[in-house]
Amino acid sequence: MVVSVPEKTLEHWASIYLTYRYRSHAALWWPTSGEDIHVGYLPPSAGKAVQLELKTTTLKTKGDVHDVKIDLWQLDNYLAKPYHLRPFYVFPVPHWTDTLEAAATAAGLPVAELGFGRANSYTPTPWWFASWTVAMTTDDVAAILSTQLANYHAGGTSKASLVRFSFKTGTRLTKWADGKRHRTIPWQSLWTKLDECGRRNWPQIVRVPAAFVRSGASVSHADIRGLLAEARDGDEELVTLGSTGEGTFELVDEPSGYRDDLPDRDERIDHRIAVFLGAAALQLD
Repeated sequence: MVVSVPEKTLEHWASIYLTYRYRSHAALWWPTSGEDIHVGYLPPSAGKAVQLELKTTTLKTKGDVHDVKIDLWQLDNYLAKPYHLRPFYVFPVPHWTDTLEAAATAAGLPVAELGFGRANSYTPTPWWFASWTVAMTTDDVAAILSTQLANYHAGGTSKASLVRFSFKTGTRLTKWADGKRHRTIPWQSLWTKLDECGRRNWPQIVRVPAAFVRSGASVSHADIRGLLAEARDGDEELVTLGSTGEGTFELVDEPSGYRDDLPDRDERIDHRIAVFLGAAALQLD
């Protein structure tokens, strides 16, 4: 199987971007397969955490067709998790044919530089990793693949193409699995929006002082921003809130963590990054 961009490269570039954007206010963790975010892994400060599942595109024929392949077993596993633990799927939207390495070389660009957007970079903006990387929530991916998931539950194949990018006509044509049109979240927009507490239906974990939350009470998405702003300079005991996907956050317990009932590790590999953003890094005012 030939891939357009190695998944390890995407993980590395995503990590560089987040480290540069948030400096010391970001903490990253690479969970093992089947492992959830442990609250104890996160810094002892107010902030928020999300997970990313990185996917690449596989190439067909002469490299003019790119598929984003989804492991339906893995997707099913993510859907079984509480909403706040479901990752964002992150994948490239190529504007090139063949592999990124071959395309960049043909364009006279050093492929190793495409992960950087610094002022003195050799990389024109359209080639920068952040310009062609997008995200979708687990639930949006599942909705597009609902037919394929139903077939999988009935004993069908465990792999499906989420979206296909074809350059056979000379321009990029996009075809989603359900035949409809869908909007993705541009990589940079994802973080700009998360800085402001994200959309009300995005999966997130938020940590705020216990004194801010009444026992058993839920917190509206509209109030989360204010709680994090108040918590920036405090050192009080913290509680963890998880988004429900319905515009509210509820108190959550420590995730169960590692599972020992996984299939063969060679076949079931997560490419996840857990990202914690301290409240001081967020745009809350």
